[in-house]
Order: sequence, then structure tokens, then C-alpha cells
Amino acid sequence: MKTLIIITAILFLSAFNISAQPNGGFENWSPYFGTENPDNWGTLNILTMIGNAQSVFKASSIDKHSGNYALKINTVYLVNKPNFNALKDTMGVVFTGGITLSPQSINYGFPYTLRPEKLEFWSKYNPIGNDRAGAQVFLRKWDGSKHDTIAFGEIGFVETPSYTNFQTNLTYYSSDSPDSAIIAFASSYASLDARVGSTLFVDDVALIGSVGIGEPNKMDGIVTISPNPSKDEVNIKTSLPNSDILKINDISGKLIGEFKIFNNEFIINTAAFPFGIYFYEIQDNEAKTLYKGKLNVVK
Repeated sequence: MKTLIIITAILFLSAFNISAQPNGGFENWSPYFGTENPDNWGTLNILTMIGNAQSVFKASSIDKHSGNYALKINTVYLVNKPNFNALKDTMGVVFTGGITLSPQSINYGFPYTLRPEKLEFWSKYNPIGNDRAGAQVFLRKWDGSKHDTIAFGEIGFVETPSYTNFQTNLTYYSSDSPDSAIIAFASSYASLDARVGSTLFVDDVALIGSVGIGEPNKMDGIVTISPNPSKDEVNIKTSLPNSDILKINDISGKLIGEFKIFNNEFIINTAAFPFGIYFYEIQDNEAKTLYKGKLNVVK
């Protein structure tokens, strides 16, 4: 029996105070427009199959890690997009949530109220060219008008011929408990390197460990950001030793900018940034991550 700590549901039901254990081992599948979809996970099969290129499959035999089945994701060319801005042309994605065809929409997430330390999963990856795979997890809370990000974690990886255990720590931006979570996997994580045919296998997904209330980040005070939310510009200061590079990503993981840090301080002009949530990362001169944080841009 696999230990699972994932459930899926439409994100807009996240007001329910629920923490449950769903199909993180991909043992349960249901018919889906002539093929099968993993229960409690959303796929783009209904979109990609229109172009005769199914993107998500049930894996078994040597392609599973444990149990009877695993998840197989192929990067394919997406020819039918319900939302042009939300989906890239080349896709190989599985996420907690689902797709509604009428009206066309993508719904992410599931009700979740714990404060885990890490996202853990087993995976193997066969890329084409310099492609790489990746995973993201968001913990969020509805404040009555918008979803605030409580914690975030991500990991990218290259060719992995045999099943390997991957873990990524969650960075907490708040001492609150979440009410929902989003977990997603992609067989092509960086759009510039995406190659049709890259194949990712995933099994035994779990949110593990625990971060106590009142522990939003063990490095609070070492990095300050103001104002936050920001309209025109934001000032980031750090006392971290060897701070060298500041990277900004949007909520989808797209790199918005990469900047050199001088004298442990950097001012970012956010006037041209679209409204929304952004994540910044401070690295040293060897590209080692020293700190992650969140930035809100308002208009």
C-alpha cells in the first residue's frame, strides 16, 4: 500500500477545511474520452488527442516504481488551446485539478490544510536534446478576494535513466495554514528547451514532514523587501554573504529577469510587470540558491 498525501478537487472549493490522501501513486484510473486519466489529476489529453498526440498514459511493468501503475507524460505539440496565454504550444503536463470544456477553463488545486516541509516523488526521465523536466507545488489561502501563496517549492532535473527519489523543500511566506494546494509535473519544464518526445515517468508523490505555525521562514530578517505589494518599484536588501544574482519568475515559473546584486541591494522597476504574484531567488556566484521569496505587484 502506497503512502499518499495528495487529493484533487477544483481550487474554488478550497474553502472546505480538508486534508486527505488521494491518488499520489497513480493506482486509480478512469475512462476519459476513449483513453484513461489518473483519478484526481488533470491532464491535457482531451486537447492533445485532437492533434493525434496523446500526452498522458498509464505506465506499468518496468515503467512503474511501486504498486501496479505509474504516470507517463510525453511532450507533444498542442494544437487546440482553450486559453492562448495559459498554455504553451508544446506541452506535457499533469496537475491537480481539471479542464472544463464548456465554458473552456482550467481549474487547479485541491483542498489542503497542512504545512508540509517537502514535496517528494520518484521519477525517471528520457529527454530529447537539452530538455529538462520539473515539478512545482503551491500552498494557497483564499482571503476573500484572491489566493495568497502560503508556500512554494519547485525542482528541475535532466536525464534520469532509472527511478530516483526527488525532494524539494517548500519555502513559506506566511505563518498561516493553507486551504488549498496545487501540484504539477512537466516533461518539458523550460519552454525554450522543450522538445516533442521527451518522456517523464512519475510515481509515489507525497507531501511530507511538517513546518510549525509561526515558522514562515527560518531566514526572516536576513532579506527585506519593500514595498510589498509594489506598484512601480521594489527595493530588496540582503545580509546574506556572497549574494550575487537575483532572479524573478512569474507564477507559472517563467523567468522574467535576472539581475546582478551590488552592495547587497537591488531596486526592481515593477511598473511594466503585469498584476500578480512573482517569486524571487537570490543566488551566489556559483548559482547556489541562498533564499527564495515572494513579490506582489498591484496596479
